[in-house]
Amino acid sequence: MRFTLHQLALIIALPTLAHAQCDDIFISEYVEGWSNNKAIELYNPTDAAIDLSDYRLERYSNGATTAQDNQKVDLSGTLNANSVVVVVLDKQDPDGVDYEAPVWDELAEAADLWVCPVYEENNTMYFNGNDAMVLRKISTNSPIDIFGKIGEDPGETGWADMTQNHTLVRKESVTQGDTDALDDFLVVDEWNGTLWSSDSLDYTLDSVFLNLGSHSCECGTTNINEHAESGTIDIYPNPAAGDVVWVRSEIAMREIVLYNIAGQRVLTQQMNGQKVAQLPLQHSPSGMYLLEVTVENGARSTQQIVLK
Repeated sequence: MRFTLHQLALIIALPTLAHAQCDDIFISEYVEGWSNNKAIELYNPTDAAIDLSDYRLERYSNGATTAQDNQKVDLSGTLNANSVVVVVLDKQDPDGVDYEAPVWDELAEAADLWVCPVYEENNTMYFNGNDAMVLRKISTNSPIDIFGKIGEDPGETGWADMTQNHTLVRKESVTQGDTDALDDFLVVDEWNGTLWSSDSLDYTLDSVFLNLGSHSCECGTTNINEHAESGTIDIYPNPAAGDVVWVRSEIAMREIVLYNIAGQRVLTQQMNGQKVAQLPLQHSPSGMYLLEVTVENGARSTQQIVLK
């Protein structure tokens, strides 16, 4: 782990919990990618560790109003305060083909919890963009977060157009899950999206997995751990109010890449072994960014930058 529901009638009958903000885990990222590249990241915005065995993920397929027993998977482990867990479809066999094709290395490296290796036994994580996904708290039998709309098949013109073949990151302003099973699913209200594109594979790899393993919201921000072999990376000033940010590394740098919160490249700078860099940011709007530094030994370090 990294630092940084049941029948529709039952859901409706259960009272919607009047959650205060930042008081329970919610879905912070959704990956519905090529082949078996499927993942859901969960974020704990509280100041206490949470036992994941009290939670499950459920899939409501193609407009179904119920989730079958093999469309529910109980979670396990402990999710620390202000931390995330990345749940990934368990396809790890490097020799797998077709429906057993392995997830890409970049997603495998981000995985914390592998689930649902055999479709016939449990197919919760085999969502395809038009399925509603629910995070349920077992002890209270209540939905904690709902992705999509239960009982609605969006078809080709509905919200699936923005969920299928997309990586979606929850907006920073979202501080709790959506517990209303019947409200319209308006993707752009709560999510920033990146489209998977086989026509631009390099861009895809850079963007669709970038945010996995960390999350930023008004509840707080996960700590992004650096690789030890990358050495110390200093960024200053941060937050930045001017037009320039300086980056200094203990180890000679190969490349610096700046991403916006949607995972899009904003700036790329080749370093050719230098240990100090000056990044021009006068054309970048205010907000949160991720700065990825690759040093000469290939190690990468990712840190956040706030531009005022």
